[in-house]
Amino acid sequence: MLRSIKKAYDIIKEQDNETSITVHTIRIWCKEGKVKSLNAGTKILVDMDSLLDYISMKNI
Repeated sequence: MLRSIKKAYDIIKEQDNETSITVHTIRIWCKEGKVKSLNAGTKILVDMDSLLDYISMKNI
């Protein structure tokens, strides 16, 4: 499931209202290759499964 960075952030925020993850953080993770993403023109589309997996790994 691919989502824009803003929409991915909204989904994370919906699941955890007190999250410290920001739009900027998600963008950096995508650029560093820590989270799978796809560049579509000037937009970055985030693979939500990859993002959620990465976040859950960080909580271990």
